Amino acid sequence: MTLDLATIQLALNTVGITAGVVFILDTLLRRPDAAGRIWTVAFMAGILASIANEIWVALPGAWWAVVVADAGIVMTVGLLWSGARAFNGRRDLVWVPALGAAATAIAVLAAGPAGGAWAGGAVLLGLVVVFAVLGALETLRAPMRESWAARGLTAVFAVVAVFTTARLTVFVIGGPDDPWFTTYFSSEATALVFIALIVLAVSCLLILQAERLPRSGGRGTFASLFTPEGVLTEAAFRVVAGDRLERADFHDEQLVVARVRLDELDAITTAFGRSAADEIVARFIVGVRRYAPADAAIGAPSPGELVVVAGFVRLEEARRAAEAMQAGLRDRPIDQAQGLRMSASIGLAGTDEHGYDLATLLAAAGRAAEGARAAGGDAVEIASGE
Repeated sequence: MTLDLATIQLALNTVGITAGVVFILDTLLRRPDAAGRIWTVAFMAGILASIANEIWVALPGAWWAVVVADAGIVMTVGLLWSGARAFNGRRDLVWVPALGAAATAIAVLAAGPAGGAWAGGAVLLGLVVVFAVLGALETLRAPMRESWAARGLTAVFAVVAVFTTARLTVFVIGGPDDPWFTTYFSSEATALVFIALIVLAVSCLLILQAERLPRSGGRGTFASLFTPEGVLTEAAFRVVAGDRLERADFHDEQLVVARVRLDELDAITTAFGRSAADEIVARFIVGVRRYAPADAAIGAPSPGELVVVAGFVRLEEARRAAEAMQAGLRDRPIDQAQGLRMSASIGLAGTDEHGYDLATLLAAAGRAAEGARAAGGDAVEIASGE
């Protein structure tokens, strides 16, 4: 049995729309963070692209649908990358996918009705490759890389990048009528590949959402708010920190966000195994909790990382508190390795410099923590103002 383009395109669009609706409904049942909101918009863009594709297949004269479809595809892949950046506590840079979608739309419009289905095709494929590569690299950054579900997302981005690169190469060399292109990289072949990728991608994103965000509307329990080591879960921390930031803003008081990252966690896991690394992470949490300021709110966004929020009049006081946490960790030897002691790279961001938005503070503190780790670890770095 031979399936025509209209049938395969309908199958792809149905899977895409269904996946988008499932993710959006799941997000509505949670208290979404920045990553969840961006991924929701990404799926909305994908749904719009699917509808536009169906219009183009049904009404070939409606060439404007190609503009919407191609721009929506670029926006979808780009926002999936932006959401991964937000998940990792970095600037989401949503303006970059928006700029890419605008460039794609302009390329299609420049070709006009005579351009057909492949108007602006090189720009479309090139931007998909760029965003897919960026997305794959972002999923390998902490804290996303600590989740096994993110490995599936890495695979999705990688397959999209490799497949689309090959597709772009053949398209540029031989054009859409080239036998290689029509045999291996046509819309029909691509649809079959992307149906499998969409299912895998939405499954991974749903798992990542479930790991970070609770269902809204439920009362919850004490156990759901705290980890076994006595620090706040990711979702509970965001609620507590958001409340403290709102009240600090009203009283014009400074809060400081510290991202505390256990140094050499990957090396420890490789050397001593996963079970030993888990025990070391638990000891790390206990140590930071013991030596952090008494009034601090402490959350655990990912294995080997804690976020601490406390009030300080000056950032130098926050630095001294961070150094006290580091000293406390150094005084706790690792039982599994004689002579090896824990150390942490700490990034600090204060509200006087960065305002009272939690996502902005987390991103700034995350950049500072990366700088401290790049400097050799076991260091404290204060995020500078923009």
